[in-house]
Amino acid sequence: MESLTINSKYNSGLSRFFSSSILNDLARKGHSAFFNEMLSVSGLHEIIDENITMSDFLQIVYNHLFKNYRSEYIYKNAIANKILLGKHSLNTAFMLTEFRVADCKADTVVLNGTSNVYEIKSEFDSMYRLKRQIDAYSQVFDFIHIITSPSQTVKVASCTPKSVGIMRLTNRNAISTVREAESGRRFVKPDIIFDSLRKTEYTSIIKEQYGYIPDLPNTQMHKACSELFAKLSPETAHDCMVKVLKARGKCTLLKDFITDIPECLRAYSINAGLSIKETSYFREMLNTKCIFFMK
Repeated sequence: MESLTINSKYNSGLSRFFSSSILNDLARKGHSAFFNEMLSVSGLHEIIDENITMSDFLQIVYNHLFKNYRSEYIYKNAIANKILLGKHSLNTAFMLTEFRVADCKADTVVLNGTSNVYEIKSEFDSMYRLKRQIDAYSQVFDFIHIITSPSQTVKVASCTPKSVGIMRLTNRNAISTVREAESGRRFVKPDIIFDSLRKTEYTSIIKEQYGYIPDLPNTQMHKACSELFAKLSPETAHDCMVKVLKARGKCTLLKDFITDIPECLRAYSINAGLSIKETSYFREMLNTKCIFFMK
């Protein structure tokens, strides 16, 4: 079973196999109602080789989706493999997905010496929200990139400023640059950056920059820290943000999990938030024969 022949109407459902909710259910509970339903309605349960492992099965589904239905996850996974792990090192870089920025959520953010945000516009996406997203990202990130399909490249270029980079995911699973992004670090807004950080992150920045943390009740702490943070220069606020966000990926357990996981699951592994015991369960699940989960 090296490839799939399946009705295209099930592709959207198959893409959900790579969602955290489904994968976590398989690892933690040993089953997923949605997983079993999709296997049944799509007819996949009838053609699964009894010796195939879950790892091999998910890779086959992923390959099928790459050729026939490039969902958002396919793009995120390409960024994880081709940019985070292909160009950088987990010792010096980290990747976040669904990162809150103002009233938007950034699809993928890669932090190395600076910040790079990647907004995904697949062949299924419209450009309706793109201007609002770019406006939001320009207040927080140094470099803004739109990663899209070859068929959407011209459309993306026509509705984005020249300072925004454009990349495309090719049919050969490579990411090519169409237009280089320009630095916007000096234009970021410290108050917007502040709202994207966790309390432990912004308080550590305040302590580093001012030498103290306001000794106030929790009800007043947020406002006081916000006012201090807003006084930082754009460059300082940005660089401090990069430092604290990169710290989220410094866990050795997480690094080992990311590098050990099959390539098709890299984007999932980066932000799965699994405990030591759960990563062990997950590895065990991947090495288990797929038919075991067909209940």
